[in-house]
Amino acid sequence: MNRNLSVLAVVVSVVVCLLAACHSGERQRLQLEELERQNRADSLLLNDSLARALADYFDRHGTPNEQMRAYYILGRTYADRGEAPAAIEAYHEAISRADTTSQDCDFAKLSRVYGQSATIFYQQGLYRNALEYQDLCTDYGWRGKDTLNALRSYAMKAASYDQLKMADSAIYFYKNAIRLFQTYHFDIIASGFAGGLAEILIDKGETVEAESYMHDYEQQSGYFDSAGNIAKGREIYYYAKGLYYLKRKKLDSAEYYFRKELNTAKDFNNQNGGANGLGLLFQQTHKSDSAAKYFAYSYAMNDSMYALKATHEVEQAMAMYDYTRQQEIAQKEQEKAAHLKYYLLLSILFIVIVLFVSVVISINMSHKKKLQEKEAEKLRTDYSDAVAKKEQIAKELEMLRINHERLKVSEQESKILIETVKTNNSQLLRTKEKEIAVLNEKIRKYAIRLLNSPKKISDNPQFALLIEDFHRKAIRKKNTSLPQRADWDQLIRLFAQKQPEAYVAIGREQTLSSQELRACILLLLKFTNGEIISLLDITSQGMTNIRTRINEKLFRESKASTLDFRLKEIPIV
Repeated sequence: MNRNLSVLAVVVSVVVCLLAACHSGERQRLQLEELERQNRADSLLLNDSLARALADYFDRHGTPNEQMRAYYILGRTYADRGEAPAAIEAYHEAISRADTTSQDCDFAKLSRVYGQSATIFYQQGLYRNALEYQDLCTDYGWRGKDTLNALRSYAMKAASYDQLKMADSAIYFYKNAIRLFQTYHFDIIASGFAGGLAEILIDKGETVEAESYMHDYEQQSGYFDSAGNIAKGREIYYYAKGLYYLKRKKLDSAEYYFRKELNTAKDFNNQNGGANGLGLLFQQTHKSDSAAKYFAYSYAMNDSMYALKATHEVEQAMAMYDYTRQQEIAQKEQEKAAHLKYYLLLSILFIVIVLFVSVVISINMSHKKKLQEKEAEKLRTDYSDAVAKKEQIAKELEMLRINHERLKVSEQESKILIETVKTNNSQLLRTKEKEIAVLNEKIRKYAIRLLNSPKKISDNPQFALLIEDFHRKAIRKKNTSLPQRADWDQLIRLFAQKQPEAYVAIGREQTLSSQELRACILLLLKFTNGEIISLLDITSQGMTNIRTRINEKLFRESKASTLDFRLKEIPIV
């Protein structure tokens, strides 16, 4: 009796466990079905703990189809959470669980797994991977009799080819997809894809063919309201439509749609499209300032968009490969970290050494430059003093010669006295002539050294001497005078000979007056504002006015302060 009761107790326990297991399995299936319902309704799946638990459960207890479904939902959950690498890994697990040799294989679900994988690859810029998975999605969609999903995936191949800059292939798949959608009576969806085809045709300049697809997109897709405004998130179409009118020479309409895109959507892509469209428009209408303004804004948006995309790709792109490769990489991370510290220390040491050497070289070069400039300045001073002394002696010599001639007239008065004075006078004349010869040699040597100094402007001694003469005249001492017209003419002539490119740059169309040309040449020859004011015999305000006029005529700028910066663009050798 007791033994029978024990057997009965065991049997009851087994039955209870089986019933509990069946009940537990039923609960898991209901939870999986609920998550699938939410996924079909496009609700965000954010409970990764539940999705992970379901995947683990069916991995042990489920059929191949249930395992595939569970891992597919896990992948969708990770995708909704923005965890693309984990989503791809889950999708790969779902694919590996599918038994494609079985008669009851859920090919429709397998098609959607490939489709979601293709979407992630497309978002990450891995367009060739996306094409491979889109093909598999299409094939399994047909096998699973999921016609709509098969056609959608087939149509998305056009977008991948478009991103790969293979416009002809993109057009081919768009046209075929639209035709197939219409064949299976998915007319509204076909109209939705007509917009993408129209954009490519417009970009290729085939505006006539694009027109019918534009009309279909705007009238049948359901993306536009009664006022012709497109649904939020699709504003980039305004750029395509603006480009269409631009190529059809309907400039007012083109400007309307470019501005509409610029004012309607504020993300980088739309701002870039609107600004670029207006730049193209104003370029075509020869409004260069407006074109430059919008092109600059377009480039700024491009840079911002590229930086944003690059940041995103750095974080996720490397994780887009097969999950087994990720596991291998993970095993090597610690090893890499140790090497990274070593290389980081070496890099820091190398940078410090390079910086130290750079600073030392910079200091030496700066010191050497200062010494050269100091030596050059002393040469200039010695040269100016020698020239001034030569002129003074020349004046004294001239007076001696005049006095010597006068003595000849008075010879009859006192021969003895006159002979004595004449002798002294002759000696003074010879002395002064020797001094002038010595000074001439000094001046010649100074000129040669000046030609090799940091202020070297030309390899022509005559030009160098003339420039030094102008520097000396700028000092305006008692023994100097302003340059005469012949001096200015010689300066301009030699400047034109020795600096032809610079002379052409400032003399184009003969826009500068004679005084402005003189001032501009002196500025290019590194004369200071003070020296130029002295040489031109003008006031400080007059110099400012001249600089303003030069800047306006040569560079279309109205400020005198920017002239020096702009003149640096003119080559001086």
